[in-house]
Amino acid sequence: MLASTVYGFEDQLSEVIEDLQQNKFKVSNSHFGSIRVNPQLSNLDNCIQAAYDTEWFVGLVRPYYGTGNIKEKNITFLEIQTVISQKKPRWFYIHRDVTFAEKIIDYIVVKKKISEKNGKKRSFGKNQFTSNHYIDYECIELYNYVIKDNEKNFELRNGNWAQEFYSFTEAQIYIKTQFSDKEFINKILKTVKNGR
Repeated sequence: MLASTVYGFEDQLSEVIEDLQQNKFKVSNSHFGSIRVNPQLSNLDNCIQAAYDTEWFVGLVRPYYGTGNIKEKNITFLEIQTVISQKKPRWFYIHRDVTFAEKIIDYIVVKKKISEKNGKKRSFGKNQFTSNHYIDYECIELYNYVIKDNEKNFELRNGNWAQEFYSFTEAQIYIKTQFSDKEFINKILKTVKNGR
């Protein structure tokens, strides 16, 4: 399964799918129309079911959260949460703008306010990420989820590789490296199934 935001990225998404198909992989992707749809389910439920059904997962995290929002839920984020909770083999590509924003956010102070209580001054309101047309804050949260930023022992984390890319050619190199050897993927899937 390939999950990503779509709009403004359709041509590149199609190229990723084509690269995977050239290596004889069947790709499930909503934009591509290759997810089985149960007409009695919502778009969200169909996509989550596809995440449960997939053997392995490729996620593209870009600076825009996308239009797949249903109230407070984002389809791509929930697909990613599903495959991570299912411990499925997964590969992630993170756009450099997301990693850059994640690194500098602690240094941004927006609308800093000072309050005084019992003679003590304290500041609050920093690190608010206001709406802008450069990056959605939710993409930073998604990136942190993918790299398991909440786990304190960095050295003990596994399944948290997220390949940074800036130009699409960089993303293609990683895709071709990971998926040009179908036997490599089959070995990973066999390991996941039998625990060795």
